[in-house]
Amino acid sequence: MDQPLTPSRRLHAQQTYGRAADAFDTVAWRPPMAARFDGRVANDLEVKPAEPGAARLIGDLPVWVTVVGGGVIAAFMGALLGGALHI
Repeated sequence: MDQPLTPSRRLHAQQTYGRAADAFDTVAWRPPMAARFDGRVANDLEVKPAEPGAARLIGDLPVWVTVVGGGVIAAFMGALLGGALHI
């Protein structure tokens, strides 16, 4: 597929790609452009609701979850302390 680079093809490569080429096939392919354009319109009026805070998420939990979670954490900490004192 190597064709000799004639003066007309060299001129075509210079005009098309902005540089002269030693082999026409090397400049015939360009890598795809990076997609850096944000497709949203500038006056997009869609307002997304704010994420709920930690206080609201914890406030919505039932009381028994807090009691059971505290007991599990206390048991885990006791196991860790017992393991550390065993050494």
